[in-house]
Amino acid sequence: MQELILNGPTIAVLIVIAALAVLAIRRMTRRGLCDCGDRCEGGCHGCDGCAAAESMAAAIGEAVRKG
Repeated sequence: MQELILNGPTIAVLIVIAALAVLAIRRMTRRGLCDCGDRCEGGCHGCDGCAAAESMAAAIGEAVRKG
């Protein structure tokens, strides 16, 4: 098995990946798994009652019925 060499560029890439993972987890904990906050009036308080989420669910349901 080849040894893992930690040089400057490798460490920089690992730091960037870790930072992006932290940002993604932070976003999920604040917004939840519903990603309609950018398109819903007043922010996203869950997917219930969100017109964007309802239209996405309808499109998925229609695609499943046609599939």
